[in-house]
Amino acid sequence: MIRLSRVAYVFLIGLILIGLGACATTQINTSPSPRPDRQVVWSVLPLINNTATPYAGVRAQHQLAALLSAHGVKQTLIAPGPDSTGPLPLLTNNANTQQQELTWAHSHGAQYALLGSVDEWRYKIGLDGQPAVGFTLHLVDLKTGDTVWSGVASASGTSREGLAVLSQRVLTRLTEQLLP
Repeated sequence: MIRLSRVAYVFLIGLILIGLGACATTQINTSPSPRPDRQVVWSVLPLINNTATPYAGVRAQHQLAALLSAHGVKQTLIAPGPDSTGPLPLLTNNANTQQQELTWAHSHGAQYALLGSVDEWRYKIGLDGQPAVGFTLHLVDLKTGDTVWSGVASASGTSREGLAVLSQRVLTRLTEQLLP
């Protein structure tokens, strides 16, 4: 049997713990990119918040708008979200609200609207509190009303990263699928 020195033993245990802490999973599925025009006006709607975290949909909306710009979209409109001065908007985003937002985007000259939902936005309960996010996105051509692209992604991160970091990483990968 191999005898390890105390230093080697501690080092080995540390490596194992780091390896276990780095376990993160990501799942992404998308339809093929329609190669949308980056020169036209896009609108990013607040994502329907299917979580218990207030404003998760609005947070993701602003990340998506910045990511679209980073991927070459010339003009992005951010549709107004829920009023942040009133009571928390729990369970207020629904299909009627999203239809009103699509109408708003069309009336402001957008050709595309990016919409969807936040399906998970939390820290998992446990010793290490891993962040977890889940998104469903759809790109709608406002001239035809057709959904031209869809994507869904979910991920759990490591205990050393925050929700904003994880959501940005996941939304970046979705955006790269939409705008290759």
